[in-house]
Amino acid sequence: MSPIRVGMIGLSARAKTAWASNAHLPYLKASNGKYVITALCNSSVSAAQAAIEAYNLPASTKAYGSPEDLANDQEIDLVVCNTRVDVHYEVIKPSLMKGKSVYCEWPLASSLREAEELQALAKKHNARTMVGLQGELAPVVLKVKSLIEEDKIGKVLSSTVVSAGGTRTRDTLPEGLKYFTEKKYGGNMVTIGIGHLLDWVELVLGELSSFTSKLSIQRPKIDLLGPNGSIVETVTSDIADHVMIQGTLPSGAPLSFVFRRGPPFKGTPGFLWLIHGEKGEIKLTAASAALQAADDGKSIQIHNFETDEVETVEWETRFLELPPPARGVAAMYEAFAEETGKYPDFEHAVLRHRQIEEMLKKAEDDGKVA
Repeated sequence: MSPIRVGMIGLSARAKTAWASNAHLPYLKASNGKYVITALCNSSVSAAQAAIEAYNLPASTKAYGSPEDLANDQEIDLVVCNTRVDVHYEVIKPSLMKGKSVYCEWPLASSLREAEELQALAKKHNARTMVGLQGELAPVVLKVKSLIEEDKIGKVLSSTVVSAGGTRTRDTLPEGLKYFTEKKYGGNMVTIGIGHLLDWVELVLGELSSFTSKLSIQRPKIDLLGPNGSIVETVTSDIADHVMIQGTLPSGAPLSFVFRRGPPFKGTPGFLWLIHGEKGEIKLTAASAALQAADDGKSIQIHNFETDEVETVEWETRFLELPPPARGVAAMYEAFAEETGKYPDFEHAVLRHRQIEEMLKKAEDDGKVA
């Protein structure tokens, strides 16, 4: 089979710690012939050329300065978008209109309206799509799902999710993430972080049939830090730093979800997920809720009510040769390359966008601003 020819949007020479270089590039450069990077597209041709040189890509790699030029390249099969959320719509729309396959990071767009339009374009032009909700393919998540399906704890009676994190401190952000403090951009701790988390929780337990939400801003002042750690600006955030969701699962079981920004209580895991069943209970803990991007501190345990014993469950981690952020992305690429591979697409992204939109709307109707 010929390699899938990739055109990447947003791989920057100036951001070597960004998601594109840490999560996408490692797999694409070591895919054993399944993929080949054919072109880069950045804000200018010179910026794309600088990235080609910075990452030691072949001299034959094409450099583009506009999404339209990339879309017109007939030697590109798959367009991969790693830009900031608020430009996803404009940079991938030309490729969808040409019928190209597109892999776009989550969130798909900065609004539900834009996400629905992108999905409609993909359907109209028969474009295959992927959205970066990689947690659906995370081995630890799939292991929990299999435990439920294997009836290890019997009928699910309730589930509780408690998450802290998103940043190392409660009141600071790197200056490059200033947009995380402004709702208008569409990319922040709520849409990105909670979108990811709810997605794989619902993969395991089923889509919430109903829910209520409470969003609150308790620490609105955010210090933006420069490269040396000094404060360069203090801004007022309009993004919730505390989120509560109470909902009902398809089985009728209740789900309770709490998230707060900042590190967890000292010495405790940043993420706790309990699934209580008739015969036992599953406990998943991790250093953070970013199960799709990190492998540190993860543990699955089952409490058997009949024997009163606790068992530690093992699972197989794939792509150990890659850095942790690249493993979930690698699973997406592998699934896409297979005829029968399963992965979240734009249709699924719209489903999740609608849920996030409903969550924000419920909170606003209750007098809270997210």
